[in-house]
Amino acid sequence: MKTLLAAIILILGMNNCQQNNVELNYLAKSRGLYLEIELHLNVLITTNQREGETKKRELSKIELEDLRRILEYTNFDNILSTPGIKSHYDAAAIASLNLTFKGNAHEFEFDHGNPPKNLEALVNKIITLSEIVE
Repeated sequence: MKTLLAAIILILGMNNCQQNNVELNYLAKSRGLYLEIELHLNVLITTNQREGETKKRELSKIELEDLRRILEYTNFDNILSTPGIKSHYDAAAIASLNLTFKGNAHEFEFDHGNPPKNLEALVNKIITLSEIVE
């Protein structure tokens, strides 16, 4: 009986950890720009060129907490996800953000450098973290 209870607690704990994981992919591209930022668990992977070299680093606990705090306060349901007109004539690269947080998947598309207001803090944080990659 104790073994069964311990197994149930372990499974519930693992499920809770998986739901708190953040997985994301940010991609901005045009004829002259390519930026891909991926986050898997606590590893940030940045690529600045098509088929180019990737740079990886582990995020600190503080960086992950900051990112999670931003995600907690972001209302993903009320975000209008459409690229602006600038990406139609190469004034801006088109950007896409795919993320999974708390078991929910979200996909957004917008002009790079001009994210929807509700995503602005998140996108800026992701880009800032990617610039720290050595």
